[in-house]
Amino acid sequence: MKPRLIRGLAVLKANLFGSIPNAVFTLLLVWGLAVVTIGFLDWAVFNAVWRGESRDVAVVGGATWAYIAAKIRFYLYGFYPPDQIWRINLYCLLILASLAPLVLRIKAKIWIFMSYFLVWPLLTVVLVSGGIGLTEVSSKDWGGLSLTLILSLLGLLCSFPLGVLTALGRRSRLPVIRGLSTAYIEFFRGIPLITILFMSSVVVPFFLPAGVTIDKIVRVVVGMSLFQSAYLAEVLRGGFQSVPKSQFEAADSLGMSYFQKTALVIMPQVLKATISNIGGISISFIKDTTLVLIIGMFDLLGMVGPTSADTDWLGMEPEGYVFAGLVYWAICFAVSKTTAVIERRAHALPVATARQR
Repeated sequence: MKPRLIRGLAVLKANLFGSIPNAVFTLLLVWGLAVVTIGFLDWAVFNAVWRGESRDVAVVGGATWAYIAAKIRFYLYGFYPPDQIWRINLYCLLILASLAPLVLRIKAKIWIFMSYFLVWPLLTVVLVSGGIGLTEVSSKDWGGLSLTLILSLLGLLCSFPLGVLTALGRRSRLPVIRGLSTAYIEFFRGIPLITILFMSSVVVPFFLPAGVTIDKIVRVVVGMSLFQSAYLAEVLRGGFQSVPKSQFEAADSLGMSYFQKTALVIMPQVLKATISNIGGISISFIKDTTLVLIIGMFDLLGMVGPTSADTDWLGMEPEGYVFAGLVYWAICFAVSKTTAVIERRAHALPVATARQR
């Protein structure tokens, strides 16, 4: 056997079977996991029903995945008009295509990233909402997985520059800027996201002038971006504190301006140090989008209620929640693995320091 495998088995034996109580607890835990796993597999796979037109095909002790197959359009696109679904598919393909330059070995990636702040919202407004000759689709009809991805995409995109500016403001030498940045961060970190969503959905319209309306999607994205940017600012502030003071001094000795020093020397090191944390709060943000159900927006999780209320599929909530949970897990797992790949690449390539410049 390989030495590494032998050492691994020795560690497992010492930690899991090192004493009689540990061995008993380990065996009970294994037994419990086996019972739960076998029971879930029996319900979800072996006794499951995969085809059918109504809940009449359901069997005792088995999942009715025929319900998911029948309602898959609503889980993916919400109440978006069926004849316009191609716009959502094209939107997703264009977003994925726009990410390709970031994984290729080309220069000017920062400018490509900056272009997303214009391109992605424009695609959302023109292609998904309706423009340049396309049929207008009300945001009330948006829903399902597509709404979850749009809220996550735009929210993360808008919160990043605001979080960077706020983190820089909290480290500013000017008392006014530092005080305002600190107040902003502490305010949005101190209130629940659901409160911000209620404010953006219910309260904000009362303060708008007569005849002026702002789409609920815009209000929700702005509110979620403000909330997320406060957490992102604290993550980046920790990254700034991890950069050695000598880097700031070396950049100053080279005659760099504040913006040159921050953009060329400090920020690359900050991002390199905080990649995993940024990925973590991004995953948290994606899961937080489920709260939009409270204000009447039916995202992926919110579609369980309307679809299971169909008289042909009453009582199918467990299958809907399991399906939604698996999709959320797949999305978050993909974000986690992507973050890990970016982190490995970032640490494989040394960031140029001020002394090297």
